[in-house]
Amino acid sequence: MNIDSSYLLAVRDLVKYFPIWSGILKRKAGEVRAVDGVSFQISEAQTMGLVGESGCGKTTVGRCVLRLLEPTAGKVIFQNKDITKFSPKELLSFRRNMQMVFQDPQSSLNPRMTVKSIVEEPLILNTPMSESERKNKLAELLAVVGLNPDHVNRYPHEFSGGQRQRIGVARALALNPKLMVLDEPTSSLDVSVQAQVLNLLRDIQEDFKLAYLFISHDLAVIRQMSNTVGVMYLGKIVERGNAEDVFSNPIHPYTQALFSAILDVEVERKRKRIVLEGDVPSPINPPKGCRFHPRCWRRSARCCDEDPPLTVLNNGHTVACHKARES
Repeated sequence: MNIDSSYLLAVRDLVKYFPIWSGILKRKAGEVRAVDGVSFQISEAQTMGLVGESGCGKTTVGRCVLRLLEPTAGKVIFQNKDITKFSPKELLSFRRNMQMVFQDPQSSLNPRMTVKSIVEEPLILNTPMSESERKNKLAELLAVVGLNPDHVNRYPHEFSGGQRQRIGVARALALNPKLMVLDEPTSSLDVSVQAQVLNLLRDIQEDFKLAYLFISHDLAVIRQMSNTVGVMYLGKIVERGNAEDVFSNPIHPYTQALFSAILDVEVERKRKRIVLEGDVPSPINPPKGCRFHPRCWRRSARCCDEDPPLTVLNNGHTVACHKARES
């Protein structure tokens, strides 16, 4: 498979299945198909937004990209190197290039460690910096994320939720990564604090030329932050393309239903709400054919039998839908 070297990150046919064990002998009874053939790419200093319902596999994709979870199959090409083939030693030295900001800042920070210990830990483990150099770097990082350097000896519980997330961002920035995976970084924050953190992330991206994989179920945040967007449903990307193209012209029925729920501030512009019937199928036993067909109002017999591939329609806008390909 040819990989375009112009991309910082290229994910190809990523698969992650979780086995289900049962009985006293712990025999394999099945598997959860959390991620089932996901592909996308991110250029330097660009943001790829990954959006979808809870349980669609967004977070699993992010963790597999960083190899916090081992992919079942597929390739993760970072700077022209397939990191899924890295040995533990190779991966250890490579991890500084990719970092993660977790969803819950309270549980992702060790409550027994001070801010100084939390942010300095990556520097101690991965760099030959002296104590004075680490002290200067710590002050610099806290200033970048808008925290008072005088508070380095405080513990996480002494900060607000927004401040704790800033600590997580400072820790992620410590080793000057090229890619950051942001897993719902504002979902646990108040709306006013969300805006502050999003502005901070935009400023950091511009200053440090970072690439982001931005995972969220908040469509407004995804539209605000992303250059390209991937819409996930039950372990697969069903639509992908330039953010403005996808939001202004959603083609896949699931994307249309998802975006129809966005509140429109323009009263004159009436948006017809699409209410989906039925429940999301189980990833343990996904339906044959298109995974969305049991809830789709446009389905045909072909949708029930044949899984549609992602097809490029125009301007790189790709959709996995038989009806879209026929029209």
